[in-house]
Amino acid sequence: MKKIFLLLGTNLGDLKENLECAAKAIESRGIKILKKSKIYKTKPWGVSEQPDFLNQALEVDTDLSAAELLKIFKDIETRMGRDNGHGRWEPRVIDIDIVFMGSLVIDREDLKVPHEQFFKRGFAIKILSEIAPDFHPPGSAKALIEYARGESNEGIQVYCD
Repeated sequence: MKKIFLLLGTNLGDLKENLECAAKAIESRGIKILKKSKIYKTKPWGVSEQPDFLNQALEVDTDLSAAELLKIFKDIETRMGRDNGHGRWEPRVIDIDIVFMGSLVIDREDLKVPHEQFFKRGFAIKILSEIAPDFHPPGSAKALIEYARGESNEGIQVYCD
């Protein structure tokens, strides 16, 4: 079984409800959620003049391909009201990112796995290392917990379990 990790984020509407709704929608598509991180409140990344985010990491199990997952996640985002007319890093009802799919590396225009911004986002490293401390990203000799130790806790706090 390959380790598939997602990162969910939201900063518009009822944030906790958005994360819960996204998780339910993911499971309704036959994707099994194996682990969930705590929910964290984080400062915006990329464009700072917007509301804070709630983020949560998930480990999931599925036989679906990365392309199939991307299609499902984009559909969930759209159904939940995400406006893709905004630019990158703008406020959103929900964002579902495929961060890792085991040792798989994908470099397509519409999908990069590992997620291309993951190692630049300290909050993402911290959150994902909670549920997968021993996971080694593709091509890395270091486990996620080792990456997390080098990251600051500034701008990230536990919102709820």
